[in-house]
Amino acid sequence: MNLENLQEMWKTDSKLDDDLHDNDSLAIPQLHMKYMEFHNTYSLMKKDRELEMKRLLKEKWLYYKGKAPASVYKEMPFDLKLTAKDEISMFIEADEDVQKIQYKIDYIEQVLFFLDGVLRMINNRTYHIKNAIEWKRFQNGF
Repeated sequence: MNLENLQEMWKTDSKLDDDLHDNDSLAIPQLHMKYMEFHNTYSLMKKDRELEMKRLLKEKWLYYKGKAPASVYKEMPFDLKLTAKDEISMFIEADEDVQKIQYKIDYIEQVLFFLDGVLRMINNRTYHIKNAIEWKRFQNGF
């Protein structure tokens, strides 16, 4: 499930039925559980990616510092001698593997931001339903 799929799903789930507000009201717990499951899944995915990033940063630090096992340098030679912290940091930040994982973490954070908004809307849904009912009463002269 990706962000685009979640957005399409929410487009459908966010609609209120003008005539059946009681059904909309009864569906709130199921909607909340549905999107809470997605939120929990993505929260755990983020934790996994953050742990993966920490392991990778350690490996890359050893690699760029010149302290990785010799077998690593046979596969991927690195002839520069980096001594300053900022040099090592620059190479680590520019490393393609690090950038890929950082992109994944950023993507998951965006999904979580979206899901937080959806959950807030679901939590406020009773107010939206109440307002819709009151508006209908007003239009009908009650």
